[in-house]
Amino acid sequence: MDSNTAATIIKESRENPGFDFCRGFEDLIAAGDPESIYVAGKEWDIFDYRQGLDALISHKSAEFIHKAGIFWPEFDQTKGLGELIRLGEPDYIYRAGRFWKQYDYEKGLEGLITVNQPRFIYYAGQEWKVFNYQKGMEALFKTGNAEYIFYAGAHWKSFDYSRGFEILIKSHEPEFIFKSGTLWREFDFSRAWKALETLVLAGEEWRAKALESPEWRKALRRIWKESWNGIS
Repeated sequence: MDSNTAATIIKESRENPGFDFCRGFEDLIAAGDPESIYVAGKEWDIFDYRQGLDALISHKSAEFIHKAGIFWPEFDQTKGLGELIRLGEPDYIYRAGRFWKQYDYEKGLEGLITVNQPRFIYYAGQEWKVFNYQKGMEALFKTGNAEYIFYAGAHWKSFDYSRGFEILIKSHEPEFIFKSGTLWREFDFSRAWKALETLVLAGEEWRAKALESPEWRKALRRIWKESWNGIS
């Protein structure tokens, strides 16, 4: 890879009115610098987009495949997404779903699930225009990741609170048990409080926060009142 040669080609294409784009393209591919190939596809009036994408794929350049999909006037998004998935790049699979004009959301979600990154499954559910919540939820639940299950329950348009709650309780992570009580639309405060009490040391900070939280205080007052009435 010769980035200096590639940069010289790009510079000449900008400054030389008589620049030979066909010859410049061949020299650019030979130089093998992915960023310069991407820039040329974005700026040049004459450019072989099929061969340019093949070059980016040959260099395994997820970043510039993603950027080319946004800025190139011609781009094979099926082929580009397939390469992002093959490279196992969840960040760029997710970003492409946000910014590409044409995107196979089902295939993109399958790619995120294969890579098994709960963070990006959550982000996709939050920000993609099209998202299979049932499929995404199943994958997210399977990871057992309390943090992103909490976020999904707080921000996704569709969420199974009952199943999410069971996984959250089994995670034994008091921070996200507490936080879910403040933001989830459906929440079993009674069971959650018992879980925080069971986590004697780890749950101490979060029990204290619960007693300061308007949502938790309201629920706990009701729970304790019902308990006292039952005793009397």
